Amino acid sequence: MTQLDESLTLTIPRDLAREIPTLASDLNDRMHELLERNTDGALSATERAQLEDLVKMSQFAQILAMALRGTPA
Repeated sequence: MTQLDESLTLTIPRDLAREIPTLASDLNDRMHELLERNTDGALSATERAQLEDLVKMSQFAQILAMALRGTPA
């Protein structure tokens, strides 16, 4: 089991780090599009899997964006 007080250092190239807020926004846009279609029951199995992946990726991108801004998670 992972301890909550364990830390991890992640090194990201500065040019890539500048793109993280845009990436987070793009992931959220696609995720919300799929969420709306999911509400209507119109997702294929592939889209449902994509939605699950996008939720995880979006959460991670938002955490990175907050870290870059110096906002506590």
